Amino acid sequence: MTREIDSETLGRLRIGTGEVVEIGWLSRDLPFLSRTIRFLLRGESNVMRHELGLEPGEIGVLAVIAHNPGISQNALATAVVLKKSAVTKVVQLLERRGLIERRRSTTDRRSNELCLTRAGEEMTERMHRMSADLHADWFADIPAAERDMFFSVLFRLVAGLAERGPGVPGSGDDD
Repeated sequence: MTREIDSETLGRLRIGTGEVVEIGWLSRDLPFLSRTIRFLLRGESNVMRHELGLEPGEIGVLAVIAHNPGISQNALATAVVLKKSAVTKVVQLLERRGLIERRRSTTDRRSNELCLTRAGEEMTERMHRMSADLHADWFADIPAAERDMFFSVLFRLVAGLAERGPGVPGSGDDD
């Protein structure tokens, strides 16, 4: 069953207690909605991560390497929006677990190229299947055309913001 949101319903949020709360203009506030979505999805995402035996940040890192064999650690850090030091730690953990390998770049000896191992490829295939199952559940009440439009608009927004570069450095605040 598709859940329609009309102009009267937009701005009302049914919370876990069943109570309806007016959120007004926050229903169109991207930082508020993105933070709320992250909070609401975190539990199921954490279950998936634990079932895969992965730590925070590792799913994105593995997926980006899978689609960009030979990517540098610097480019990877930018793509997954993590500090270079955090990516270095994740890369070391994934390498120790045999999911990725670092190779010295043939064009720049100061740089490493990151690639998945066979075990890493199998892990990313499993991650993708589990993620697809979660998305099917999360979007069960939303028609496929609206899902496609949602991700199209969201990705265009992300791509545009990425081209502009990060916001205020060091703010670390979602609001």
